This record gives sequence, C-alpha cells and structure tokens, in this order.
Amino acid sequence: MVAALVCLFAIGMAALLNYFKYRSTADKLITARLIVIGKGIENSIQASLALGLSFNELGMLPSLIERERTADPLIREIKVFDAKGNPLYGTNPKGMSQSAPANWLAAAKRAGDATWSVIDGENSAVGIGVKNNFGQIAGYVVLNYSRIVIDQDAHAVGKELALIALAIIAAAAALAAFVLNLVMRGLERDMNAMEAALQGAGGTAPPAEMNKGAFGPALAQFFDMVRSAETQVAEIRGRLGHGAKS
Repeated sequence: MVAALVCLFAIGMAALLNYFKYRSTADKLITARLIVIGKGIENSIQASLALGLSFNELGMLPSLIERERTADPLIREIKVFDAKGNPLYGTNPKGMSQSAPANWLAAAKRAGDATWSVIDGENSAVGIGVKNNFGQIAGYVVLNYSRIVIDQDAHAVGKELALIALAIIAAAAALAAFVLNLVMRGLERDMNAMEAALQGAGGTAPPAEMNKGAFGPALAQFFDMVRSAETQVAEIRGRLGHGAKS
C-alpha cells in the first residue's frame, strides 16, 4: 500500500504539472500568434499617423482589420479603441456602440505601450498600444477571441493525461507488489529457517539451509557462542559436582 501511494503521488503530480505546462504553453503560443497579427495592424496605423492623419481619420483601417480578422479562425473580432476606451473601428458593426470592457482597459493601462492579454472566456483578448507622433498612447488595437475551443482541447488533453497516469500507476503498483513479494518471500524463508533453528535442541548446529540465507553468518556465530557457553556451563557444573562429592 505504501508503494502504491508513493506511485500515485509521484505520477499524479507529474501528470498535473504536465497539464498546467501544456495550458501555459498553449496560452503563450496563442498570445504570440495574435500579437503578430496585431503588430501588423499597429504598424499600418503608425505609418498613417506619421503622414499626418489623425487617429479617427484612417479610412483604410476598416478593410485592413477585416482582412486580418480572417487570417486566424480563433479571432472573433478586431477592435480599435481610443485611449479612453471609446470604439473607433471594428469588424463587428453591432459592437461599435460598446466601450472597451473594464478589465481590458485596466490591463492596457498597466501594460502602457507593451502588449497585454486578458483571459475571460469569450471576452479574452490580446491588445497592443498605439502611440501618436508625440510618443503618447493614442489608442489600442484589440484582438478578441474565445477560449471555448481552447478550453475544450485542454480538457481533452487533461483526460488523456489522466488515463495515461492511471495506467502507469496500475503498472507501477503491480510491479512494486511483484518485487516486494519476491523480497518478502525470501525474507519469510529466512525467518522460518531461523525459527526452526532456534526451536531445535540446545547445542545443535543451525540447519544447512541457513548458511545460504541472509542470516546465515549471524546464526552460525550465534550457535558457536551458544555451544561455547553450554560447554563452559557443563564444565562448571562438573566441577561443582566433583567438589560436592569430595
């Protein structure tokens, strides 16, 4: 049972760490993939701003973000907000009346001009800050995606890891039980031989099979000491008996 519990803990922890490692790696890959698309949009905006256009006068941007939205099936929509979170451009006309969610703005303000990401179910997003010609944040390019498919894939991987871990635990427990059975069988044989030897008549030598066991040398020394002690006791008794007769 102890061996089985050790296997359960070790393999269970390994499977759990692998699952979280998979999720972390998947999140990083998805974020990096979306950032590449967002950077392309951000570079186009920067080029237009460098020509003297204002952030809300980018006529080419709607067609650009619509084209980029189809570049990855994971993207639900692409939005461009100003620094206050007001929508300026978007691939979903119905959502243009909605300001940026509070968690998006909070993440954007913490990141400054760096990239940022928010994990929130269907409202998960990756964002990039856009600077104006004065180096100030003029707005944000946000790529909204849903994590439903990602979570489903992660759950499938988790189930597969759990099944593999259970199979390994069963195999490891069976192997541990087999090895322990062999070890305990030899130990039991030695203990039975020791018991038989100790229950023998005084002064008898240990059985021959004990010389092959793990306790053979110790028992041989023990019986030598017993024989020596019995010889000394017999001599003392003989002297005492002879003295009494005198």
